[in-house]
Amino acid sequence: MIAAADIRSEPPKLKLIVFGILALVLALRLANLSSAMLSPLSYQPGPDEDYYQRFGQAVAAGVGQNSPEFTSLDPAYGFLLGAIFKLVGVNLFAVYLLQALVDAATACAVLVIGRTLGRPRAGLYGALVYGVASSAIMYSATLLKATWVASFLAWWAAGALALIRSERRLPWLLFGGFCALGVALRSNLLLLALLSLLLPVFCARQGRTLRNFAAKSALLAGGMILAFLPWSIRNYHAYGALSPLPHNGGISLHQVYNAQNPSAELWVPAFVNYLHPSEIWRGYAAEASARAGHTLSPPEVDRYWRDEALGFIEQHPGETILHVLKKGLGFLSAREVPDNRSLAEEKLFSPVLRWLPSPTVWLFAMGLAGLVWLATEDRRWPIIAAPIAVSWLTVAIFFASDRFRFHAAPMLAVCSGVWVEHTIHDIRARRFRPLAQFALLAAVIAAVSIYLGSQSPPAAIRWDQIAWGYIKMGKIPQAQALGERIAAEQPDNGAILEALGYTAIARENYDEAASYYQRAIALRPRSHVAHYNLARALLLLGRTSQAEAEAKIAVSLNPSPDYQELLTKIQSAAVSR
Repeated sequence: MIAAADIRSEPPKLKLIVFGILALVLALRLANLSSAMLSPLSYQPGPDEDYYQRFGQAVAAGVGQNSPEFTSLDPAYGFLLGAIFKLVGVNLFAVYLLQALVDAATACAVLVIGRTLGRPRAGLYGALVYGVASSAIMYSATLLKATWVASFLAWWAAGALALIRSERRLPWLLFGGFCALGVALRSNLLLLALLSLLLPVFCARQGRTLRNFAAKSALLAGGMILAFLPWSIRNYHAYGALSPLPHNGGISLHQVYNAQNPSAELWVPAFVNYLHPSEIWRGYAAEASARAGHTLSPPEVDRYWRDEALGFIEQHPGETILHVLKKGLGFLSAREVPDNRSLAEEKLFSPVLRWLPSPTVWLFAMGLAGLVWLATEDRRWPIIAAPIAVSWLTVAIFFASDRFRFHAAPMLAVCSGVWVEHTIHDIRARRFRPLAQFALLAAVIAAVSIYLGSQSPPAAIRWDQIAWGYIKMGKIPQAQALGERIAAEQPDNGAILEALGYTAIARENYDEAASYYQRAIALRPRSHVAHYNLARALLLLGRTSQAEAEAKIAVSLNPSPDYQELLTKIQSAAVSR
């Protein structure tokens, strides 16, 4: 055990060091942002990014924001984007700039946590660790809520550590509201909100009576209920349910636990066309209604698929437990599991990300070893561990995705700071036994992480995303050159063939475009985008009847107004002839 005076004295020139670290954190994010604004990946958003951009636009316009499509996922980020779009227009640079500032504030929260624990040096080391984490830098320049969730969890821990020292009522009430805000940002944080009701356990001994515990827990619960009300009222007006939670829980559960998904990983059924939140909701709602024989409301759709998933789990308990344990262990894997955005892809266009090492191995190794070290010395360690546990449970129960693992990064950075602080102190003090123990623990965790990563193939580069990015930038020659190279290497890549078809339309080579789209449809027959664009090419070639057939397929797969407009145009052209 290390004496508090040995390790917790503040370093000299603390304010200058803090300023330097935060300046570095922000500078790295701004440097990456400058690259991101020139990257084709920023012009071709991932499925969730596209969803939240359209959600924000609906909020800003005041039209459609309460439709089943936009009540199916967590609402807070969509309304935040709506407020930004209302103020400055649909300006993604403004969003990314704000997120860079928020992520720098997350590093500040790490500093605050270290100071509140009485370990300012650990806070400094942890903030530096978080500051150079390439995944944190990447997410700050994406239209995803990962940056906000990570920041919320860091400030939750900082707030909880401060709260347990307070006997005033108002902070407890406000902290309950803050917890509810986190649930609106990400539904799985409901577990953290419930765990927050146990915070009175960590109060000073004189405040640990049963009556005091009940009073503080009641204040927390009251704050949560008050903050849940706006979302509950919104959902009640939208589809008649008073729950503040979105209606996608059952769908998400079914995507993992069903007879057609033996690996219990992210899965898309045949009745869903794309891995896009809107497509997933539309496909699941249509299928549930078809099975029921009548149109189901959003809560009824959610309930139907929840019952289906729970029925499967009940019939296969052993298999389900094994999958949960496997994904839980995979939480440590060094291999990236991309979702919407891929660090491997981003490194192709960002010098900042290219030169920074992937943080997974060392963040888990130092962080988990540091958490164990902290647990031997500080009874408040569960407050630091809780956000990590919630992140782990999300991966273990639902999807083993880097986006969900990243939520634990700030707390792992705090614990990494503890590990570094102890290691430096033990080296100076020649205390080799604890040094060897926790160095070995970190080495074992690193070895496990590397081994688990070696058991899965590296994530494939989604070249079609890059090609479409070039197309949206107006760089058709670059998109065509990339597409032709990838199509030669991967002739069965239907997505890249669709991109090539679009470049052919842009060059007014409609025969070539039709050929590409026909090949793409043979590989991906449910791609409504391919059917739509093939219909466009055929219409331009004067093959009206074939164009009409393709447009009808596109409309049947996705009742988009654009698709319906094209079909009407084709039918009008046929009549005029």
